Amino acid sequence: MKRFKPLELSFFEHTGRILRHWFTPSWRLKNLLSTNELEAIAQHIEASETQHTAEIAIALETRLPWSYLARQAHSRERAWAAFSKMQVWDTPDNNGVLMYFLLAERRIEIVADRACAQVIDDAQWKAWVHTLHTAMHNNDLASGIKEVVTELTLALEQHFPQLETSQENRVSNQPQVF
Repeated sequence: MKRFKPLELSFFEHTGRILRHWFTPSWRLKNLLSTNELEAIAQHIEASETQHTAEIAIALETRLPWSYLARQAHSRERAWAAFSKMQVWDTPDNNGVLMYFLLAERRIEIVADRACAQVIDDAQWKAWVHTLHTAMHNNDLASGIKEVVTELTLALEQHFPQLETSQENRVSNQPQVF
């Protein structure tokens, strides 16, 4: 597991962060993405994965658990934990990708396994995060996710083409809500 340095927040910043997380209701997640949109995203990911050997997963979380807040953990650390928990890393080519959304902080993290991180430029990952932020800000996250999955598919298809007609789906295509 990667090691992350804790945030260096003042007492007031830390207290504000805790309160923001405690008072972010879980029902806000349902306003962000409807059940139909979640299903459409899952179908889009499923269609994408027929083009390459990588696994794409999505994790949505309203707020961080208390253990992360108490030790001032980064949202990136939680994203890596979700990457591990969802077993996105468990691909033969080390090419899993996780898009993690933390609603309380309006943070978006994209975590890529070793092989993906080596072949796709950092600027491209940042551009995809920006696209997702813009879509979230415009209350159209579903289309933002689909747009990024489409662009990611093109990159993954180039570096990890699907050579077999059937590939085992190792990770659920349905966005996971923590």
